[in-house]
Amino acid sequence: MFAPYCYDPGNHLALVLKPNKNWCLMQSLTELQNTAFLAIGPARIAALSLLSLISEQEDTPESRAAFDLSVERLQNADKMLKEKLPEYLAKVEHELPAKIDEKRLESIELLTPLLNAVAGHSSGRGQGLSAPSDAFRDHCLFKLEPGITAFLTDLTVNLLETQAARNQARETEMLQAITNAENVGRNIQLIAFNASIEAARIGDMGKGFAVIATEIRELSGKTQILLDDIAGFLRS
Repeated sequence: MFAPYCYDPGNHLALVLKPNKNWCLMQSLTELQNTAFLAIGPARIAALSLLSLISEQEDTPESRAAFDLSVERLQNADKMLKEKLPEYLAKVEHELPAKIDEKRLESIELLTPLLNAVAGHSSGRGQGLSAPSDAFRDHCLFKLEPGITAFLTDLTVNLLETQAARNQARETEMLQAITNAENVGRNIQLIAFNASIEAARIGDMGKGFAVIATEIRELSGKTQILLDDIAGFLRS
């Protein structure tokens, strides 16, 4: 799987935002779905983690690390939703339906209050933030999580269904190409057979040509068998 986001081997919890040189190889919408999910999904956990950390106001190495990780997850999700996802969709030549894209924009709006709240408080400096209001708490618990989950659910269904349709269309095109090749192979066999007959008519002068025609006919026959095997595999 070729994803532009990957986990840092030194920190299995941290989703690191960095380009992958193999992204240009990503053609599957399934791969894109996995990539988007890995970048956006953790924001739901990050919101709950931030809510807890701000409420507790603890200042320990663990709480600072957890704060940094939560901020990073929110930033990664925001970047994916705003920039990367539209860019990657364009690269795989797919456009989201309007209703799903509206949910993408709504997810960005849901992340904004959290990003504004932690602005300037990265690198473990989460302590000192005002205690979360009831509105902020409700936003994290009852708006952000279901909103992002709804978007990811619809995105997954859309991308997987579209990929399945593309696979079916590609298979149909491949079968048609094989059928065309089979027709060409049969025509080559017929031409080679006719050439052998004409070579036999002219006697010794046509022996060399007859040998070539026979080899062409045999090669065409072998190709025909190979194409039949491939076609049978695709049709099964």
